Amino acid sequence: MKNIIPDVKPDIKEREDMSLLFIIMGSVLLLFIIKDIEKYETLLHAIYTIFLVATGVIIFNTTKFKVDSFSTFLGLIFIATGVLECIYLFNSLGIKTKSIMEINITISAITDLFPILGVYLSFKFVKDNKQIYSSIILFIATATLTITSLFIISGICDYLGNGKSQYALGVIISIFIIIISIISGIELNSSSNKGKWEYDEKKIFNRIIVIIILSRVPNLLHIVIDNRNVERILSQIIINVALYYLYNYIVSKNIKKTALELHDTNEELTKKTESLKEKNKKLIYETEKIEELKGILMKRESRLQSTLDVAVNSIVVFSKDGEITYANKSFRNTFGDYKEQDKLTDKIKNFNDLIESIHYVFVHEKNAEKLISTSDNKVYQAIFAPLIIASQTEGVLCVLEDKTKKKEYERKLIEANKRSKDFLESIGDGIVVLEGNNKIYVNNACREIFKNNLESIDFSLVCKSEESIEKRYVIDGEVKYVEMSFSQYTNAGTNKTIIVIRDTTSRKISQIKLEESQSSYSRFIDILPDGICLLKEDLSINYANKSFLDMLAFTNIDDIKDSNIKLLMNANTEEKMKFTDNMAKVLNENRSILLLEYELINSYDDIVEVELSALPFAIYNTRYIMLIIKDLVHKKYSEQAEKELLERFKTDKIKTEFFANMSHELKTPLNVISSSNQLVDSFYRNEKIKDYNNNIKSHVDLVRQSSYRLQRLINNIIDLTKMESGFYTLKLAKYNIVSVIEDLFMNIEEYALRKDIKILFDTDLEEINVYIDKVEIERIMLNLLSNCIKFTDNGGWIYVSIHYKIDKVIISVKDTGVGIPQDKLELIFEEFSQVDKTLSRNTEGSGIGLAIVKNLVSLHGGDIEVVSEVNKGTEFLISLPMKGFSSEHYTEDKRIYNIQEKIKIEFSDIYY
Repeated sequence: MKNIIPDVKPDIKEREDMSLLFIIMGSVLLLFIIKDIEKYETLLHAIYTIFLVATGVIIFNTTKFKVDSFSTFLGLIFIATGVLECIYLFNSLGIKTKSIMEINITISAITDLFPILGVYLSFKFVKDNKQIYSSIILFIATATLTITSLFIISGICDYLGNGKSQYALGVIISIFIIIISIISGIELNSSSNKGKWEYDEKKIFNRIIVIIILSRVPNLLHIVIDNRNVERILSQIIINVALYYLYNYIVSKNIKKTALELHDTNEELTKKTESLKEKNKKLIYETEKIEELKGILMKRESRLQSTLDVAVNSIVVFSKDGEITYANKSFRNTFGDYKEQDKLTDKIKNFNDLIESIHYVFVHEKNAEKLISTSDNKVYQAIFAPLIIASQTEGVLCVLEDKTKKKEYERKLIEANKRSKDFLESIGDGIVVLEGNNKIYVNNACREIFKNNLESIDFSLVCKSEESIEKRYVIDGEVKYVEMSFSQYTNAGTNKTIIVIRDTTSRKISQIKLEESQSSYSRFIDILPDGICLLKEDLSINYANKSFLDMLAFTNIDDIKDSNIKLLMNANTEEKMKFTDNMAKVLNENRSILLLEYELINSYDDIVEVELSALPFAIYNTRYIMLIIKDLVHKKYSEQAEKELLERFKTDKIKTEFFANMSHELKTPLNVISSSNQLVDSFYRNEKIKDYNNNIKSHVDLVRQSSYRLQRLINNIIDLTKMESGFYTLKLAKYNIVSVIEDLFMNIEEYALRKDIKILFDTDLEEINVYIDKVEIERIMLNLLSNCIKFTDNGGWIYVSIHYKIDKVIISVKDTGVGIPQDKLELIFEEFSQVDKTLSRNTEGSGIGLAIVKNLVSLHGGDIEVVSEVNKGTEFLISLPMKGFSSEHYTEDKRIYNIQEKIKIEFSDIYY
């Protein structure tokens, strides 16, 4: 109950004040009426006793309306106190012996202590814990211990105080009561702050505690009052006032408040009764509706029963234990008497799976599916669902759909799908099936084409093209060409795309090669000197190569394409008709016609004489006539050039044969002359011939030099003839070319000194090994050095150097001679050519030495160049390769010769 905020009405407060005044005035009036203090005291005790017992009885009578442990406890204390007060009164009215007086003192002490102890214990324990019986036991124990302690203290005081124990006991009890009262007040205020007391309750009990404290004041003022009877009367009057407040509390708490609560409850009951009546009316209406609905429900249940019985599928309801509580007619016809579970076990192969599914639905309250196989090889699709009634799963509804035919269809469909898949896997083309942009099937051929790199291929691009497309991919460094086409279809409401991929790499490469070949052939045809022209059956031009266009001075094929070839012919009607007949024979008889001379008109209207050859030609199934046109102007020029070339070859052959025969014929007399000269020289040296003025010696030397010169000329002519005929061979071996040239260089020094010519030799390396013909290299160097000495004036210089450059050896022969004009540099290596052909030239020579030098250098695989400036000098640069030759070039060199003799022969045309 909520705390009552202090709002005391004036009339209630006045009534309370009047009651207190009436009690006090009544007590004083009784004193004047009775005039006997002892009787008056007894009357006050009697009133006190009556109030105590009446209060206790009221408490016990009102607790049946509202059980309150706090009030019950106080009632017990008050009844016990009232009983003790009765005993006290009976003892006071009887014979007043010493023992009775002591008993009365004890009872008086107990009655004084009981109320305050009861109040304290009720505050401390009963109000919170509501443990009345334990509180009573605690009260009795506390009271007994307290009284015993007080009497012990009183006895001690009596022993010490010369017979004043009664006074001492009264003071001790008063002090104890005051202390307990103060503690009770503190406990009351503490409990009140915690919301355990209402405001009126707190106020009443605060007044009771204060009055109890005031009732002990007269005992403490014994020194002032000095009359025990007055003290007791004053205390009793005050304690009666406290009893008045306690009585008001009990009446207010147990009667008035209970009555108010009962009144409120009655009003609430009245309202609820009215509400209940309304609800009863509604309930009656609802009951009538329920009965009506029951009838409808029964009709619907009957219809449902009929519907379930005529259902094709078997429908059954299972309990939690797996027992069948309902089965339709289809189930009974299929499985028989469903009440005998053994029969179901025999008919259903996987009966345990069925039980597990039922248990699963009960536990999880979710649907479940399971395939059920029967003993007659049928398959049922069992669908389990919880049967929920009033939010409780009362069973499991099971629908059995015969899937035997469907399973058979599925099996056949799987087999068909497998056959289809095997077919798709066996074909050579790649197959990809897309659902949106996702690949749902790829065959092995497709994986092989793309080498399993399918993630990098965007197949959705194919679907954006209306026709098949050709794509180029680079996979693992390998170029792949594929041709892709697609088709869309719908399966189970889903749009799908099937893409067929064909590997066209080989075909594409062949096509590229064909195009390259065609391009090469086209370029080849364009660079042919003869004109090529393709004519259609109507003799219109379909193609012409560059030579034909150049022949007629056209720049582009478009200038004459689709024009009739006869428009380009300078011929009369009869000739054109004959040309048409000849072309018809080419097409119809599939034969060629060669060498027909015609005149064509070029873009400048000039006449071009040509020779035509016609032959049949086909591209795929289209027939053409191929014309091969030769320009007769170039042919005539070529024939003239060929004639001149043949005449030159003939002249060169005659000249070569002449020189060969002449050389052979000259060698015989030369040998005789040389032998005779040697004999004369031998006689001269042996002094068998007398010589006057050295005439014989000079003639012998002149004949020897002329013989050497003639022998050199004959040898050069014979060797040149062999070189031009291809019969001249080298005898190659590995030599240090630096040593070879340096040794030769030292042997010619005396010839240079005769003209006061200084010679200088230099090299990068001291050893450069090269495969050479030593004899021919010496011949090359002697020829070049003889020319240097021959064409260098007295006091000049000759430089010879050898350099090594990577894979070749460079030999430089340089002089400070007369030089060679620039227009003669290309002639010096030709046979029988000389820079100065006049009879008055300063030097002798046949003009074939440098030609032999060039041929010998070429046979070594090298090159020779000349750099010259008139009046400053000439430099010959010989380049020889470092690489070796094959074994067929190597021949054993068995030649024996005298180097000095060889030098004399090569230098025989030098005159000093």
